[in-house]
Amino acid sequence: MFVSNMTWKEYQEEVPRRVVLLPLGSTEQHGPHLPLSVDVVIPTNFCRMISEKMECVVLPALSYGYKSQPTSGGGQLFPGTTSLNGMTMINLVLDILNETYRHGGRKFVLVNGHYENEAFAIEAIDLFLKNAPDAKVLIISWWNQVSDELVDELFKNAGFPGWDTEHAGITETSLMLHFAPEQVRKDAIIDDQGAWKPTYSIFPAPRDIIPESGVLYKATYASREKGEKLANHVTEKFVSIIRSEFK
Repeated sequence: MFVSNMTWKEYQEEVPRRVVLLPLGSTEQHGPHLPLSVDVVIPTNFCRMISEKMECVVLPALSYGYKSQPTSGGGQLFPGTTSLNGMTMINLVLDILNETYRHGGRKFVLVNGHYENEAFAIEAIDLFLKNAPDAKVLIISWWNQVSDELVDELFKNAGFPGWDTEHAGITETSLMLHFAPEQVRKDAIIDDQGAWKPTYSIFPAPRDIIPESGVLYKATYASREKGEKLANHVTEKFVSIIRSEFK
């Protein structure tokens, strides 16, 4: 299922006849308890789970994404957060789509794991389709597939802060405990958040809206069990959407 494990002959045979999945991630701080690769690990594992249920191929993940923002990722202040300019992000996604189209790919799903990527990926898709009229592209951010009922369950006794603020918090920590428990520093899991959250953007960002830990919400409410339930729930949503859209 992973293109990186295929020979060119296998790639030549598989890509034109399958849905092509592209995980969109980032290299970004996720507090003292999670690695910089969280936004790559999560969408890549969703792609793996999707491919186990239906015929897809998975392109190598984008390990860098658009700039981390203060109230949704802690911003650019943290060592290790390594981001792309908007035009770089657009051109990178556009080149990958163009090249895969040249190889026969026509059905694409961009599986997004980084909150700030979406607008730039959409711009790349729009530019791509101007010269690929027989292609179809979906972009799906995994958090948008979580039902209201599951949100209530996952955030019971903690309260739901909104998906932008849920960074290095309950859901990402839970998914990492399920997908890659060996990468979670369990003794470093904490709750934190900024002193306040403005309803507008300020540049340069005031330091008091960015918690020093990089954790934007209540990570101690995470668990492997929540991660497993969330992973299965979101995967089923992905599979249903892909089957419906690509028949």
